Amino acid sequence: MKGYSTKYIMSPFFDLPADRSELMKVYRTLAKSADQRLVRLEKLAKEENYHNASRYAYARAMRDIQQYSGEDATRFNTKAPESDAALKAKIEDIKHFLSSDTSTKTGIKGVMQKRADTLNKNFGTNFKWDEVGKFFDSKLHDKTAKSYGSKTLVKAIGVMRQNKDKIKEALKEMRRETRFVPKETKQEIKDEIARNMDVPDDQVGNVVRDIVANYGPQVAKYLKSIE
Repeated sequence: MKGYSTKYIMSPFFDLPADRSELMKVYRTLAKSADQRLVRLEKLAKEENYHNASRYAYARAMRDIQQYSGEDATRFNTKAPESDAALKAKIEDIKHFLSSDTSTKTGIKGVMQKRADTLNKNFGTNFKWDEVGKFFDSKLHDKTAKSYGSKTLVKAIGVMRQNKDKIKEALKEMRRETRFVPKETKQEIKDEIARNMDVPDDQVGNVVRDIVANYGPQVAKYLKSIE
């Protein structure tokens, strides 16, 4: 009986066997390896800085799994497709998952680092790899993404990071000062507090002031996450 290792199957020199019984051995070997990796990603998604582990390769794997085994399925190692063609297709989907950078902890960190490097190069920010995911997964991003251009928004978030101590103090002051004043003057107070921050240009400055004034709780929560 011929045995197969996941490493051997994933090598570029491996050809799928034509025999159904051998094909099943390949399928079971890969499916078990992939399911173990899915479990690790599910655990990883509970760790700080890796909440996005359930996206990327994991999310595509879930779509592939459900295509073959139904909407409630969560693992590859289930009943094999009836036809050889469908079985080979499922094997290829499993191989795609196992070869994806974002199917491992190291790969996810590398992808986030590249994303941070790109943002820093293009927009003059200084995001760390773990801060990129925190922003794009935050409620602050959900609230603001549709309102501002991505370039300006990223610059604004970069300014907030650089001025996070000032902003946190501003938000505390904002909560205290606006508690007992007429509603029509609250926006003026918010603008005055936010105006004390250092910003590179008027456009970005206006966005920073607008975000701090209108999304204070979300700003505070995001800044707390990167402490």
